[in-house]
Amino acid sequence: MIYIIIPGVIVLLSLLCLIFLLKKKKLTIYDIKITESEQEIEALLDKKLSLLSELYKYYSEKEDNNFQFLCKLEEVEDDDFKLNKILNEAYRELKNFLDEKRSYIPSDDIKDTLNDLFQCDTECTAVKNYYNDIITKYNKNIQHFPNNIVAKIMHLDKKELYNDPKEEEFEILKNK
Repeated sequence: MIYIIIPGVIVLLSLLCLIFLLKKKKLTIYDIKITESEQEIEALLDKKLSLLSELYKYYSEKEDNNFQFLCKLEEVEDDDFKLNKILNEAYRELKNFLDEKRSYIPSDDIKDTLNDLFQCDTECTAVKNYYNDIITKYNKNIQHFPNNIVAKIMHLDKKELYNDPKEEEFEILKNK
């Protein structure tokens, strides 16, 4: 009887270890993708901040009256979610400012900076969408058995999404 129980326990433990290792590998891959995305988002947010600051300096010299975009930059902390929100507001304010001043023709350097800013914003949106897709899959994965057990062992917690409101939503809310 003992010759049947011992091999059975060994097979069961081996199977559990195999399942654990496979789930751990899957969650580790998610963790690597998340870390890479976070680093890319951080770099793009820093670039966006730099471009917006450059434009702020230029336009604040040209338009000293009520030029407000980027005034919240003093509130910027190390939190990329808050920085993202502040930079999106500043970007939206800059676009509104430029829409109001359509007759104003910027220099070639400023045009290049504005184009770089637009490109950076587009890249940032794409990376945040990729990040959100990964986070959604990751959060679902760590909630289901047996991944939830492996996640607890690895000290993995649910992660936050980047929720960038659509510009159209602001326009609709503004008009109401």
